[in-house]
Amino acid sequence: MQRFLGIALISFCAVGDLTAQPVQDEGEKVSPKQVTSQYSVERNDPRADLAKMQTLLGQMQRNVAFVSPGDTPLKHQFQLEIEMWQLLLRDIEKKLNAQQATPAK
Repeated sequence: MQRFLGIALISFCAVGDLTAQPVQDEGEKVSPKQVTSQYSVERNDPRADLAKMQTLLGQMQRNVAFVSPGDTPLKHQFQLEIEMWQLLLRDIEKKLNAQQATPAK
């Protein structure tokens, strides 16, 4: 049963990626330069990225409770991934705080 759920989950994600296509109105053409500048503005704020990742981590922690009752390999894998993300985000936050504490030259 767990194997079936794992295969179903992977299939669901794969089908979602294959069928998802960007929708763009013909009247609203966006130049590649505009898209690039939009992403570069978003990439310049690591604190905002960190906050988004922490929000996603919180969602992962809430969702792991609904995986299945008891201890299963799938649930254990999710718990390990959550722990890994916690460590990674804590490290990123420390680095950002250290960068902010040191004066820019």
